[in-house]
Amino acid sequence: MVSVIIVTINRSNELREISLPSLLGQDTDNFEVIVWDASKDDLSLGVVREMEPLFRKKGVSLTFQRAPRRGSASQRNDAVKSAKGRIVFFMDDDAEVSPDGIRGLLDCFERYPCVMGAGLVVEEVVDGRNLSEPRSAMEKLKGRFYRLARYKRKRKVYASGSAKGLWAGPGPAEWLSGCSMAFRRQVFDDIRFNEKMETFGPYALGEDIEFSHRVFIKYGEPLRIAEKGMLVHRPSPVSRFSINERYVAARILNRYLTMKASSVRAPVIGRLGYCWFLIKNFVVLSYHYGLRTALQGFVMALGGLYEIRAKGEPAR
Repeated sequence: MVSVIIVTINRSNELREISLPSLLGQDTDNFEVIVWDASKDDLSLGVVREMEPLFRKKGVSLTFQRAPRRGSASQRNDAVKSAKGRIVFFMDDDAEVSPDGIRGLLDCFERYPCVMGAGLVVEEVVDGRNLSEPRSAMEKLKGRFYRLARYKRKRKVYASGSAKGLWAGPGPAEWLSGCSMAFRRQVFDDIRFNEKMETFGPYALGEDIEFSHRVFIKYGEPLRIAEKGMLVHRPSPVSRFSINERYVAARILNRYLTMKASSVRAPVIGRLGYCWFLIKNFVVLSYHYGLRTALQGFVMALGGLYEIRAKGEPAR
């Protein structure tokens, strides 16, 4: 059985209109759904109560849990404890799973018994436009060249913490997207989501990359993007993070934590790449959000890094 966990906050409309209806339309009933909500109101609870009879009629358990802690990493860590399935599938409240999505994940884990984590092919649709499709003539030309050269995009994490390949198709992967990532239950006996990534806000930027890549490193087996099924991410207008100095700080600190995980085999290369990331991002962030915001964010990130290093508590 698959335990589908939806970590959410203040997004009752997305639950009602996107994620839960797509789960109700699955071509299997071999799963349960857990909505782990950190909202201060009862709107999401109302949605779950409204839709629970429909899931029960399908033979699927839909439950609501009030999150004792607020934060995308800590909520995931807490929610796993309530999961009953041998596979734990995290999806976003603004994500829509194709009817064969759950079955596609089950088939993937059965076909590859050594694989500890898998996800679905992801498409991101904003204002009706698929961002995975080429946006310019140059991108279309590059796509044709890749097809002629039989080049396949891969989900790869470099020593610097940079992750590439969100639009990659089925096949091996080194990281999984937070809107669509599933793991065998035993993974959580040894590994947890890094709650240090919530230092500057409840939305832990990049915790999906950092966690899934640690799974990849620990078990020495590529993760997989399933051959069957897909997921459409429809980003909610309810933003998880305000663009301010705290966003800048989280971007800098969380990338450092990802680099720490990804550079275990090449620490020098990883740190050099991270330094280049700092220089490049300071210029970009200063241009987009202002020099003052960038400086304040960098100072905050240094303070957070100092505090983390002083505690010296490694992420599991």
